[in-house]
Amino acid sequence: MSTSITNSRPICTYPIPVSIQSKLSKAGFLTTGSVVNLRPSELSSSAEISLEDAADVLDLVRKPNGLFLETKTALEILREEQGNCPIVTMSQNIDNLLNGGVPLSKVTEISGIAGVGKTQLCLQLCVTVQMPEECGGLKGHAVFIDTEGSFNASRLQDMSQACIKHCRNSMNLAAENWNFASITENIFVFRCKEVTELLSCVMILKEFLKTHDQVKLIVIDSLAFHFRHDMENAALRSRVLHKIAAELVRIAVELKLAVVVTNQMTTKFDSKGQGHLTPALGTSWGHAPTFRIILDWDPSRNFRWATLIKSSSLPPGSAPYQVRP
Repeated sequence: MSTSITNSRPICTYPIPVSIQSKLSKAGFLTTGSVVNLRPSELSSSAEISLEDAADVLDLVRKPNGLFLETKTALEILREEQGNCPIVTMSQNIDNLLNGGVPLSKVTEISGIAGVGKTQLCLQLCVTVQMPEECGGLKGHAVFIDTEGSFNASRLQDMSQACIKHCRNSMNLAAENWNFASITENIFVFRCKEVTELLSCVMILKEFLKTHDQVKLIVIDSLAFHFRHDMENAALRSRVLHKIAAELVRIAVELKLAVVVTNQMTTKFDSKGQGHLTPALGTSWGHAPTFRIILDWDPSRNFRWATLIKSSSLPPGSAPYQVRP
């Protein structure tokens, strides 16, 4: 009886990509029973899908009913979150604002006008994620996806040397345990010169991370650049952004790493015609990050300000920070 019910289950009720479901339906594969006894090569040939996709479909429908949906208790989730050590920024004020630093398993957006320090903060995170555990780090690696040509190796060297010096002075860390050479070797830089390259890069990240499982941080600097300059079709822009957002969230959660993206600012006008600066990319992107931080700089002040404007667990707030030469 239970087998009959399982075999009559519609294929469309499984979490299979729409494009593959469409091909399965066109080929007459509408229920579990119509595919469950096929070999991957047979399903691939009949539905005109890749052998890998056919194997994934068969693996999914052959699982006991419902097991493809992962279930955890709230207590298990709480313990996982408490066990994840955040990535410190080396700014105590920003770390306090974020309850310890940039969190793992989340997408964090850093927005701000040009020159306010977004890239500097991203480079700093690429260094601090590698700090030894005894110094409060994760001893992890980093991926830096550069869309603007903003990756600055000489600036990275300055930050690395300052961070190494801090760890050695405060923790008596041996020189051979952590050095500039090891830091640069563990930052993987992808240069994406157009939006299609950015999309491709994001979509292959999961495969890249299979052989680089020590990566604990992915940076995209910046996400907005190509979308604001290369894409005039609003509908296409929204679809591509949604695809990138969904993949980044999936990677962050499944692999328990931090995803940090920088965003530009744009002017939004209210009903009275007054303009206000707000993060770019609109609502199609705005729901994706768990945390959104705006960096602001007033030349008349000695400190710049980081403001947390969105968080699922922390109250909004502001904190001063400095960018040192």
